[in-house]
Amino acid sequence: MRVGLCEERAHEEGYIVRTLGLESLEGYRSIKWVGGVDVLLSGEEELRDFMSKYGDFVYTVGREELEEVVGKLLKERGLKLATAESCTGGLLSARIVNVPGSSAYFVGGFVVYANELKTKLLSVDEEILKKYGAVSEEVCRQMAIGALEETDADIALAITGISGPGGGSPEKPLGLTYIALSTDREVFVKRVVFRGSRNENRFMATQWALEVLRRYLLREA
Repeated sequence: MRVGLCEERAHEEGYIVRTLGLESLEGYRSIKWVGGVDVLLSGEEELRDFMSKYGDFVYTVGREELEEVVGKLLKERGLKLATAESCTGGLLSARIVNVPGSSAYFVGGFVVYANELKTKLLSVDEEILKKYGAVSEEVCRQMAIGALEETDADIALAITGISGPGGGSPEKPLGLTYIALSTDREVFVKRVVFRGSRNENRFMATQWALEVLRRYLLREA
């Protein structure tokens, strides 16, 4: 599935660079879409210049989707992935299995929309749910740990959030999302607030979950 991407075709010496985390770019031909900013560069010199400035935001040079980039990294490293999703309702797993051959690294996922399933399937502590709420760093952390413990995966990704359009509060605004990554050695959680529509927020949650995983895999390499 191809999403985003400049419609304009790069000439033979040109490059398409796909980024996440940049709000806008001046001086470059680009298209901003819900999943990031795609940039069309004219040649190697412009590519080198762009990478020197914005390389930390680039997830691929080419037409790959983020799930393809992550899939290659997992396959190269011989690692297995599991997922645990609340607000995204299986979208992360669906994106992962869009990639042919994903069975080599994806063991499966848990869609735990209701709190009862978070507890039953992932062993999220009921007291933690009551104290912090389903959309919290603490619950997201336990979701990731639970997904790892219930499977033979090496890495687990978890997502919980408030996609909208209703809900939210001053303490937990609309679009608030937590993303956790767990291995048998460490767990860390990222907090983000998205400002799109319901389904835009859901997509961005999966986009950032994949980016968290990509950066982790590159760091470990």
